[in-house]
Amino acid sequence: MLAIDTLLIDRGPGETRVAVLSAERIVEVYHHRHGFPSAGALYRGRVGKPLPNANAIFVDIGLDRPALMACGANRPTEGAIVDVRIVQPARADKGAKVALADATLVDAALEAHPSNAIPPVCLKDAEHPVAYCCRHYGSSLKQILVTPGDSDNAIATLVGDSLSGCLESESGNLFSEYGVDEIIELALDPLAPFVGGGKLIIEPTAAFVAVDVDAGPMSATNANAAAVDALASEIRLRGLSGPIIVDLIPTKGRAALVERFKQSVADDPVRTQVSGLTPEGRLEVNRRRSRSSLADLLLDDSRTAQPSCYAVAYEALRQCVRSGLAAGSARVDLRAEETVVAALRGPLQPALKEAEAALKTSLSLQVADGARISYIDIVTS
Repeated sequence: MLAIDTLLIDRGPGETRVAVLSAERIVEVYHHRHGFPSAGALYRGRVGKPLPNANAIFVDIGLDRPALMACGANRPTEGAIVDVRIVQPARADKGAKVALADATLVDAALEAHPSNAIPPVCLKDAEHPVAYCCRHYGSSLKQILVTPGDSDNAIATLVGDSLSGCLESESGNLFSEYGVDEIIELALDPLAPFVGGGKLIIEPTAAFVAVDVDAGPMSATNANAAAVDALASEIRLRGLSGPIIVDLIPTKGRAALVERFKQSVADDPVRTQVSGLTPEGRLEVNRRRSRSSLADLLLDDSRTAQPSCYAVAYEALRQCVRSGLAAGSARVDLRAEETVVAALRGPLQPALKEAEAALKTSLSLQVADGARISYIDIVTS
């Protein structure tokens, strides 16, 4: 069983990244984007049209796509105000899934919110990943490192008094120094090698995550055993969720792998149901959708591994702040691909303002014509 002993917290403009470590091994990575909803957030929305031929309705909660809520025969009327909780975050081309919120939670949220909250509006953000990790792993945590510091005590508030002695402010780039950036890059690759020379081929689809096992030089029996062990780690690292179907190599002993995999995911804080083998011998798993996967957050298309403009924009702001502060610059110019600049001038403008506040100067944005999406050029003066 893994003992989580370290949290690495990288605070950047608009985004806080958290890496969870066990004996220097990176187990999980979280991205908390300010203003972007995740599972657990409470919203006051307005009922939209029903989903044709289904006991479900759309709910406008102010996001790009309406949320979907299952309902029975007592369907709320179109236009009615409804308080909901996000149970599955939006992903790819699908909106979030919501359920009716507990009235007690709504009342508590409204105490800190104007009583005349006009929908669509967020009543309460989801639990911050720092608070989540401290709640789940607090008993074994030994150090919580944060960069570029916690002068505003925001992280200390999330950590709480019981773990305040573990909190240390660091300089530099923790995600680079501890190899987290490299692990993230590997986790975005569909191919995941495992001990012995085999590999997993992990391909998320709209309906489920498909996993194939390539034995390489290994025997089928040994490859299957190594594969299910590796998959338990990859699921947590990549943030995979929903139905997961594993195409094991045909062997006589596949049934024993079900119990082996159950033991491998036993310490996963996210509920993971291992259903067993299908009639065709495939391992069937379902992991609760509690957060977006790394691929959903960082890639525009997992098939081409092209980064999303938001991911590049957040990284550009982190680099601008580091470079500008290190150089003591009075001016920072950022040249980036067109959609990255558009994101910073549009939906990510609050993150841009946060970067400018950290730099104590305005940040000049320029479009780099014809550049690839990952292009970032920073000039300080």
